[in-house]
Amino acid sequence: MSSGISVRRLSPEDWQLYRRVRLAALEEAPYAYGSSYAREVDIPERRWRQGLKDRARFIAEVDGEVAGTVSGGAGESSRAAGMTAMWVDPRFRRGGVGDLLVKTLLEWARSAGFGEMFLWVTDGNTGAERLYERNGFVRTGVAQDVRPGHLEYEMAREL
Repeated sequence: MSSGISVRRLSPEDWQLYRRVRLAALEEAPYAYGSSYAREVDIPERRWRQGLKDRARFIAEVDGEVAGTVSGGAGESSRAAGMTAMWVDPRFRRGGVGDLLVKTLLEWARSAGFGEMFLWVTDGNTGAERLYERNGFVRTGVAQDVRPGHLEYEMAREL
């Protein structure tokens, strides 16, 4: 499947596409995010556009159909970039989409001058954790509540 995958960075003009994909992710995998569909469905256009200016957001397509998304931006340290909002449509999982999104974000972070990337993965999301491990991430030993009663674990890797 990977031969038909393309990844591109979104611009503020892509706000409707990003909104659609983000809301689909929140509906399909609410356990994986610190937000919810109900919290984001009424966000105004200007905030969607601003979010596309403030962070590097990428979309993967398979033969022209949206297959996944990932975002990245500066972390708490000027040396570290954070990966957020990773999601692959279930129809395209295990077909190389997730790996290509991660690799694209790693390339973006390197070219932006970051030396490390970190992310948070929710407890029990073994598919995502395996994807990150395949791409060089390891757990740091730090955990936090993503929602009451649900932990997420920090993973990181050098660039």
